[in-house]
Amino acid sequence: MHTAPATTSGSKATSATGGIALALPRVSATVLYLTALVLLGLGLRLWFIAVNDIDPRFSAADDGDYYQRALRLAATGEYLDNSWLIRPPGHVFFFAAMLKTAMILGDPTLGIAMIRGVQVALSLLLIPVGYDMARRLFSRQAGLIFATLLAVWFPLVELPALILSEPLFFFALVLSCWALVRWRDSRRWPWLAGAGAMLAVAALARSPALYAAVFVLAFLLWETGRGDERSFGPRTVRWRQWLQRFVVAAAVFLLPFTGIIAPWTARNYLTYNRLIIIDTLGPVNLWMAMSDSVNTGRGEGEAKAILAAIPQEERQAFVSADIRRIVNEEPWRLTRNFWPHFQHIWKAQFVEDYFVKVSFFTRPLREVWLLGALGDLLWLIFSTASVFALAARPREGGFRLLALGWIAYACLTVMLIHVEPRYLLPIWLGMALYGAATLGAVWNWLALRRRDGAAARAAARAYLRSPWGLAGMLLCAAFLFLVFSYRDYPRIIAAGVQREWQRAAALSAYRQGDHPGAIAAYERMRAADPDFVDGRAELALLYLERGDYDRGWDALGTRHTHRGDVVRGALARAQGNHELARHYFEDAEVRAGEDVQKLAMEWLRPAPLTRLQLGDGLDFGYLDGFSFGEALAAGPGGQPATYRWLQGRGIIRLPLPAPLAEGAVVRLRVAGGPLGATPLTLEVGDVRLTLPVRGGEWRTYRVAVPTSLAGARQLELHLSAPTFIPVQLDPARGDARLLSVMVSDVAVE
Repeated sequence: MHTAPATTSGSKATSATGGIALALPRVSATVLYLTALVLLGLGLRLWFIAVNDIDPRFSAADDGDYYQRALRLAATGEYLDNSWLIRPPGHVFFFAAMLKTAMILGDPTLGIAMIRGVQVALSLLLIPVGYDMARRLFSRQAGLIFATLLAVWFPLVELPALILSEPLFFFALVLSCWALVRWRDSRRWPWLAGAGAMLAVAALARSPALYAAVFVLAFLLWETGRGDERSFGPRTVRWRQWLQRFVVAAAVFLLPFTGIIAPWTARNYLTYNRLIIIDTLGPVNLWMAMSDSVNTGRGEGEAKAILAAIPQEERQAFVSADIRRIVNEEPWRLTRNFWPHFQHIWKAQFVEDYFVKVSFFTRPLREVWLLGALGDLLWLIFSTASVFALAARPREGGFRLLALGWIAYACLTVMLIHVEPRYLLPIWLGMALYGAATLGAVWNWLALRRRDGAAARAAARAYLRSPWGLAGMLLCAAFLFLVFSYRDYPRIIAAGVQREWQRAAALSAYRQGDHPGAIAAYERMRAADPDFVDGRAELALLYLERGDYDRGWDALGTRHTHRGDVVRGALARAQGNHELARHYFEDAEVRAGEDVQKLAMEWLRPAPLTRLQLGDGLDFGYLDGFSFGEALAAGPGGQPATYRWLQGRGIIRLPLPAPLAEGAVVRLRVAGGPLGATPLTLEVGDVRLTLPVRGGEWRTYRVAVPTSLAGARQLELHLSAPTFIPVQLDPARGDARLLSVMVSDVAVE
């Protein structure tokens, strides 16, 4: 008997033993490609997170505020607005949900990882969603290109790691647009209702999405009008049918849209007795951009001081009234930054960040430069290509109105206020989508050219001679002129490459112990880019290590960043100016977007000592894993004493002035929190022990140093203890930190 081999032709396979037909799903090339894109996108995002030092726990910017208020909400269920304005609540609630889940799981420190994990998942979900949207609007080829951009374009790879509102906003915006396209094709009302719900989520994450409902209504007006060819009767009857379809569609969209936003608006009214739909951020930003009272060189700090003197509920009315006054008396203020800001929209973003800005501001640009450079190239390609699609005959229906509305609206807002990359996301989304449409058309044209070159050439000539083709070429030329006239990119890139080359030479010389050679290379780096503060800080570190403090100060210059201020603090400490050192260290710790204790421990080589006082502002470089320094009511002998809270896990590293003697003892002054005894695990060398630290009671513990460490020139202590959140115990304190035990001082005896 002959046994038929198994086969995968068709949708069934025949068993080799019994001829039983098994249904096997066909996996198309498109599915395989999208799966590969998702895996590639996941790898790129995890890689970026692994090299990223930005952490909202240490940020004084928006992300730090969101995190702290979310932690309070998760710990107590109490939502508090920002101290000087009302922010959108969407990201706070999202962060709080992740932090609360981490608390339920028993490890609150997992919260940030969970936030990033969910944001990565959302960004990856956009890859197949983007493919389907572009495929339905334009072509399968456009869908594949758009999905590729969503997977590998650098700003979108970076986005989930920054823990701002933008990942949630961008996800909801794309999903809303996709749902509108699905409704356009199916006319099923759940898709339209879903589009309204997702736009509401986007608005609660970033309130400008609220006003984009107008663009959706224009889209609906266009799409419901497409039913006229199936209508019969007099023109007035057809108009009435069109109006009825539009009203029904608008109601289906607006009901979930307003239903999701209205509870927050009601909350604002009940809290402040004012109609504040979502936030006061927009009016405040516009006021700050237009008013000279907050443009005197002190910037946002002065604005906060002005608003802090006004009750929270009256601040929006105040800034709105002042804006109306400015518009009535000096309307030119609205347009004074229009052209510079418009030019700044169309810059090469990674080149700007890497070669133009004075600092990397903690972003790992050097580690990801290849992906960033590729991102700028992709941006230039799809943005240039998008001009052709946006200038062509609209074959995708009313979606053109939606895209152009978002692009124009986003341009207007940043031209009025200021340009930030996160504000450009709607512009980039529209340009990437329509750029994919043009590139997809080129893909199809190349396929036609392989099959029939004459037909392809005829199609190209017909397009270029058409009004649409002429408009596209003119706009493309104008766009390229706008981009390349804004910066002298060849000169900037050449100087930046020289800067990086000299820095690499300096690091190589330093590793070989050639300090004069390293200094010479750093000086050449400074000559190539005099404004680059990060390079100045590295040169100052080298001077600090050599004890040449005056040259260290000179190398730093006058421009301040938090990393530069860490070096300033170390220079002042080495010169014995402890007050100035405290100022720089503590200011950097409060304002930085990264863990300054960790940075200082990696960067600094502090002076040897046998006793360390924690929390006095001079302990940077010796420890990591602790909260801000605090003062006790009175220390020994009536002198003020300081301490730091351990935040779960920490390290204290003491460089010693002499080799560690056999029989040495480590002395720690520690107190526990309000929850009774806290088990503090201490690791010294190969010894690990647990100390029962009493709550609220300062005690001194002495631990014998293991003999294996005798002769060591450095002693490193690893501490860990269970954490608690003070605001859960006493909401009046408002302290939402993760704390464990207090450590006042450590000494080697």
